[in-house]
Amino acid sequence: MNHSNLDQQIYWKRIFFLFLLILVPNYLVMQMGITGPVDDRIGAATALDVGIILPLLLYFFGFKKRISWTVLAAFILFGVVLSNWLIPANADGYLSYFTNSVLVLEAAILSLELFLLTIIVKRLPLLIKRYKATKTNRYHFLSSFSVAIEQTFALNQNNSRKIHIGFHILATDLAAIYYSLFSFRQKRIEGFTFHKGGEYLGVFFMLVHAMVIEIIAVHLMVAQYSHLAAWIVTALDIYLLLLIIADYQAIRLSPIVLDETGFHFQKGIREYGIITWGEIEGMYKNTELPKDDAVELAFHGLEKEPPPYIIRLKEPVQIRRFLGKKKVVTAIYVKMDDHESFSEQFNRYTDS
Repeated sequence: MNHSNLDQQIYWKRIFFLFLLILVPNYLVMQMGITGPVDDRIGAATALDVGIILPLLLYFFGFKKRISWTVLAAFILFGVVLSNWLIPANADGYLSYFTNSVLVLEAAILSLELFLLTIIVKRLPLLIKRYKATKTNRYHFLSSFSVAIEQTFALNQNNSRKIHIGFHILATDLAAIYYSLFSFRQKRIEGFTFHKGGEYLGVFFMLVHAMVIEIIAVHLMVAQYSHLAAWIVTALDIYLLLLIIADYQAIRLSPIVLDETGFHFQKGIREYGIITWGEIEGMYKNTELPKDDAVELAFHGLEKEPPPYIIRLKEPVQIRRFLGKKKVVTAIYVKMDDHESFSEQFNRYTDS
């Protein structure tokens, strides 16, 4: 999501309050010693406060919508780094056990993805065959790959849901690797772009520049306390940088496609779907900001503005979001680079 959308999804005041609520008392106790000498038991309490309680509070109360559990894992790792900084040497008797337990948890999450990747490798020929077959009528990578995964690893309905969620997460990871590292010579498919007219390119370069500085600064800061933690945090930061690059590359290479089936779209690696013509009511001029139950196929700078057109749907339609999460939408807001050509082809399909 772009910067302005991100602002709308986060309770910044709540997050600031939660940081004050947890960090200030623990800082006063651990670093300032306002309650007197501290021991290992008080150090363990601070580790739980900062490494577990704070991440859980941020995850459940800092966002307007439920976000991916991988963000919670990143929050916990950040909390562990803060704990190692807050707790002095005379109270860190249990800290190494706590830190190692969290690192084991993070390693378990990574092992799950590696396990899923191993399963995919074993059935790779069939997956590639089905991906090529779905690509003929699904023009975007995430849509084609997700359908191919569901067909290749079809399980019975009772136990397939969580496994398929894992595969959708892995599909997003593979998309991040593909778009960020291997797509620079890829030609854009024929369709209607919606990223050139805005100021998002400037936002993209600003985010990349900020991430590069953060990667270097955070690594040097954390390395003063733990080299292992420093490299783990750096790996997560690099992964986030790849996601930002992949998202822009996917935006650039994934225009809207209109065909006899319907309206095909992929907005970066954030959301994708197909809306059939029978589900579309029509396209109208718009003067309002997008609502939560809609897709916004438009990009802006740091200041949000209403997209000029809205495509209303006859009934709610399900699409896929980041990491394969489902979302039900009732409208699509669009801001096309060549609206005249887009409108002409759109009306040709809706009027027929």
